[in-house]
Amino acid sequence: MSYWADFDNIFSFNKKYHYESKTVELIVSNRRVLDNQLFADRLLGLLGIKGVTKVYPPKTNSDLRSLVDQIVSSEFDIHHKQALIYYILKDCRNAQGAAAQFANSCHFPEKYRLFIEGVWHMDRLDFRGAIEYLAEPSLIPTFPDEILYTLTLPHIPKHDDSLAIAYYLTAAPPLATEKVQRAYFETLARSGVTEAFFFTRKYDEFHRHSFFVQLIEFVLKTSPGQTRSKRAMELVGLPLDEDEEAWFQESLLRGAASHFPGAKDTLMMRCFATGKMDALAAELETLGGKKVEGLNWDDLRESVRSSGATPAQ
Repeated sequence: MSYWADFDNIFSFNKKYHYESKTVELIVSNRRVLDNQLFADRLLGLLGIKGVTKVYPPKTNSDLRSLVDQIVSSEFDIHHKQALIYYILKDCRNAQGAAAQFANSCHFPEKYRLFIEGVWHMDRLDFRGAIEYLAEPSLIPTFPDEILYTLTLPHIPKHDDSLAIAYYLTAAPPLATEKVQRAYFETLARSGVTEAFFFTRKYDEFHRHSFFVQLIEFVLKTSPGQTRSKRAMELVGLPLDEDEEAWFQESLLRGAASHFPGAKDTLMMRCFATGKMDALAAELETLGGKKVEGLNWDDLRESVRSSGATPAQ
């Protein structure tokens, strides 16, 4: 057996070592926060280890020995095995330096170390610290969509949309599933409606339409207030092409967005903002609403028509 694969050599600082109860509790708690799957779980799964949530975190020295044995006896290449051992040594809070010593003794490649540092910090919910490693240009992205999706989760502690955007710009995740696409696009929309709109134009017609409709729904489901007003004004002022204009009307009149409060108001605002009064669909003719400071849409529409004025562009 290689020196690096022997448990007593790996844990020479304490051959009877076992995880502290606080460490076990923290790992289990963080797993729940991360939709019941740690990045450690994914790595162990790649090695073919079954029932990862039962074997990690190990609670006793015997459990730890069994886990290490499963790792070193797996059929994956040496560096993948060493990566998992390095991760486990990072868990050893009362054995600082053990992970670094292990990496030096087995000449662990730096790109693997950076990646493990990154996902270890992800599993510890230290996302800013994780990005410092995972955004390293020399890394070959591993689990890029999973990392990006985790960074978009609004319920994670100290959630910061800028971290997800920074990771996307650095690692260029493929956004291979609809779940990841929608999660990242909503992150972009929170950052700015206009920026999200131009992002849609990078994609084919199918995805472009899907993103555009999501953007409309995102704005309409924003809670009433200054933020919603600002987003709505950005939305109605977007430089839409012919297809996008058609999608805009269809979504607000007959699509899923039509069920949100303010859907027809938004379409009316678009018509006024662009000066295309003739584009008002028949469905809008019934739009009135309560008066605000003595004015409603009926008043405004008739005023514009009777005066022949054209709203400002």
